[in-house]
Amino acid sequence: MNKFVIISLTILVAIGVCVPTVKYEVVFLRKHLKKINEEIEKLEDDAKVYAAEWSCLNSPKRLKMLAAKYLKNMKPMERRQIMSYEEFASSEFETSLRDAFKTFLDNSLIENSSNMSKGGR
Repeated sequence: MNKFVIISLTILVAIGVCVPTVKYEVVFLRKHLKKINEEIEKLEDDAKVYAAEWSCLNSPKRLKMLAAKYLKNMKPMERRQIMSYEEFASSEFETSLRDAFKTFLDNSLIENSSNMSKGGR
């Protein structure tokens, strides 16, 4: 009987210590959750504002006006301005520039193929 009382008292004391600790932890976590939810709402509101700004900035009327203002001297590209990679590689460009461009293209192709295999763009 004496062992039963000691074990019961030990369990009771352990519960008495654990319950307030758990209670305060729950209160802390609820406050933290509330703060996170408020931050999420703020970010969602910001996203809505940015979407509205983007649609305003990207409106066809505005873009047409800006194009008329800033792209007065622009003309469509001519065929002679475009060259293939083979033409570029065999042209008279400086060798280091040509090698740097080839390395850039090769790395871009490797990145694109690895992104495609991972399911990315």
